[in-house]
Amino acid sequence: MGGVFSMTEQSAKKKTIKGETLKKFISGLRKVSGYKASGVLTFKGRILARDSVDPKIDLDTVGATFNDLFQKAHEASENVGLEACYETAINTPKGIIIIRCSGPDALAHFHLIVVLGGEEANLSLVKHELDKFLAVVMTELAQ
Repeated sequence: MGGVFSMTEQSAKKKTIKGETLKKFISGLRKVSGYKASGVLTFKGRILARDSVDPKIDLDTVGATFNDLFQKAHEASENVGLEACYETAINTPKGIIIIRCSGPDALAHFHLIVVLGGEEANLSLVKHELDKFLAVVMTELAQ
């Protein structure tokens, strides 16, 4: 991946981070049981970095589809008087897809997506790792 990517498409604070740095962070999710793939996306769904251990997962399609669902959940939660959502998880008999938002008021507004599969999929650990990931990326961007 290489190059420098803008982490936000609307913020006046134009912070950047290298794609390889993002890939290093998300590839650390491989230690989570059931890990299949993950990615960092702009809030509009463009993939900035990706990692996968399953060649059958088309992260471009999965990312775009679930980012759209996340945007709809975001709108729906606001329409019923709740604040914007920060996380959506889809649980199926064969696995879990979780998408997490850094937050529209964060230093950089981006989404993280993780695909887990099998009975060993560990949602609690992936949520914990995503919390750490958000903190690390925000610290990096603040420098």
